[in-house]
Amino acid sequence: MGFRLDLAINENYSKLSPVDLHILTYIQQDPHACTSLSVAELAKRCNVSTASILRTAQKLDFSGYSEFKYFLKEDEKKDSPKGIDMLAILDQDISQTIKFFRQNKHIHELCHLIDTADTIYAYGTGQGQCLMLQEAARCFFNVDRKFIIIPSSTELKILKKFMTTRDLLFIASWSGNIDKYRDTLTALSVLDLPIVSITSFNNNELSSLSKYNLYFQSTHVDLDMNVNRSSYLTLHLVLHLLYDAYIDYMDHK
Repeated sequence: MGFRLDLAINENYSKLSPVDLHILTYIQQDPHACTSLSVAELAKRCNVSTASILRTAQKLDFSGYSEFKYFLKEDEKKDSPKGIDMLAILDQDISQTIKFFRQNKHIHELCHLIDTADTIYAYGTGQGQCLMLQEAARCFFNVDRKFIIIPSSTELKILKKFMTTRDLLFIASWSGNIDKYRDTLTALSVLDLPIVSITSFNNNELSSLSKYNLYFQSTHVDLDMNVNRSSYLTLHLVLHLLYDAYIDYMDHK
């Protein structure tokens, strides 16, 4: 399903119950079928009541199921171009990532935390994420802000006992899946350690558990041969935008 559904889910995530998420997960997994299903047919496939389907649609700010289904059909059309223009997709990803950053109301607060944190930690859930965080650490080193790059979830678990509320933790993840470090992250959240998630813009658990969120858009292109052309360019971009914002913050401090 297209980006607009992800946007609707993310904007209303706090209102969604486990039943709502179950329904929306099914829709995302089988979008073509869902655009032609009646509310009763979708309810049967999801093993819920028709009232549950209606409540889910209303929580996403639709008047009812008919409007929601029309939204799905239009989203599907936009998500299924006849040809794939990678430059156009990349241009859209960059523009949307910049838009996310401009709309983020916590950038000034994040810059203050970077400035005042005793220790800044950074953990990437994959090799690409780690490389982007290392590049960000190199940039911030120029302004006397040092990042400790955490190489794995094991080290994250070990370092947890040394972290305090005066520290700052960045976590970069493509999907926001926290299965490997859920217990550690939950414990850090309870301790009120400031956590900044950096994820693609979608419905994910990492963002919901983090106090601060930075989003990037990176379109996942699946061709007939199932080729993933996703790039870390926009992850790098959002980190560089934060660096630029921090320099501006220090100039006006």
